[in-house]
Amino acid sequence: MNLFALAGYIADEPVKITTDNGTRLCRLRISVDKSSKESEEDKEIYEVTVFRNLVDEDYQVGQFIAVSGKLVCNNYRSENKSYYNTNLIGNSVTLKD
Repeated sequence: MNLFALAGYIADEPVKITTDNGTRLCRLRISVDKSSKESEEDKEIYEVTVFRNLVDEDYQVGQFIAVSGKLVCNNYRSENKSYYNTNLIGNSVTLKD
């Protein structure tokens, strides 16, 4: 099963983009406490991308957010070298004021 779930706070201004082919997306950076928090620096930042109707939400820096979705792995070759990355794609978002 390909599923992730995160709960934390929106760390930066959301970035809303419309691609050349008309696809709307929003990139959210979410600050999540590490499992063993010892100091304020014990946070991890995850970037989640949402599409479709989730782009229209009124996201605010500092707002609590819970998001679930899937991992999408991409790979490509350039100059005989392989590159890999993993993206978090949000399918469900819950916001709390």
